[in-house]
Amino acid sequence: MKILIFTSRYTASRDIIGEDFGRQVRLFEQLRKFGHEIDFFCADYKKLENRNAKLHGIDVFIRPFNAVKIFSLISNLKKIINKNNYDLMIATSDPLWGIIGYFIAKKYKIKFVYDVQDNYLVYKSYKIPFFGFFERRVTRNSDLVMAASNILAENAKKIRKGRIATIPNGADLRIFKPLNKINSRKKLKLPVNAKIISYIGSIQKIQGVDILIKAFEELRKEIKDLNLLIVGRIGTVYKENFDFNTEGIIYLGSVPQKDVVLAINSSDVLVVPYPKNIFTEVMFAPYKLVEFMACNRPIVITDAGEMHKHFKDKNLVAKAGNIEDLKQKIKYALKLKKLDLRNKAMEFDWKNLAGRLNRELMKIY
Repeated sequence: MKILIFTSRYTASRDIIGEDFGRQVRLFEQLRKFGHEIDFFCADYKKLENRNAKLHGIDVFIRPFNAVKIFSLISNLKKIINKNNYDLMIATSDPLWGIIGYFIAKKYKIKFVYDVQDNYLVYKSYKIPFFGFFERRVTRNSDLVMAASNILAENAKKIRKGRIATIPNGADLRIFKPLNKINSRKKLKLPVNAKIISYIGSIQKIQGVDILIKAFEELRKEIKDLNLLIVGRIGTVYKENFDFNTEGIIYLGSVPQKDVVLAINSSDVLVVPYPKNIFTEVMFAPYKLVEFMACNRPIVITDAGEMHKHFKDKNLVAKAGNIEDLKQKIKYALKLKKLDLRNKAMEFDWKNLAGRLNRELMKIY
């Protein structure tokens, strides 16, 4: 099949093309290996670039987008479809692309797949008059809805009778694997003999980073040489301030993927401190969780979203928003000597997820 992926260039505040990052790149580069020809059409609302690129053998068409340029974007999309004769379009990362993509796919009589990754009801797009009406129509009538979690899939079932496939976030297990903890710390210039708990990901209160910092400050009074390693970008959705000058907090900022692997393997415990809110409650798992599992490091996760259901040891699952419970689960995890999380992570290898998606696409084509 010849497939066009219609997506934002930026997701989770990161450039999926320039940084070779994210669900779209990882999933569809693997799908290509099943014999499909895949192109990307990326709406660029930050740099407003207009250029073509190449990534993992995929042709990438980057086109500028803002409120003024929407008709230009649609015109560019039509020209590329006219030129390349696609069999199928997959719209992902924003419900706006779902609506635009759906009607253009209908016009050119090609199959259409809608990838629902999040609780789109809270996206800025929903402020557009009648947007919800059209987005529900897309969900109801697309040839396939692929959802990033079972909860999102169940929500789609309320308004559609057609095919729905749950395709969660995954990890590249060739890159994310167990490494020596001491060597990893030395490469990142971290304290070799300290106890290190870590948060890796987007840094926002909506993801519970403030809760983790409070828990750490209390734990440090009980546990000698305890450090909190924080890796990632501070979120830009809300104006938030974090004080990383507190003794024991090590903030590395955003680092390349190779250093993310080192940070994971440097950790005694990795923490996913998510509270329950409109974002986390529909989430299968954050990007990083499967990567943590693939590196076979102890993980403490809260009971927000779905992924905690896959943890057999409930002593690693804290009550969302409960600082005292989070502290107790971290103390338990610090004592663990043996784990077997990598085997579970194998289910979420991008290659396996792409195989699942490929089977679903064959059913509708």
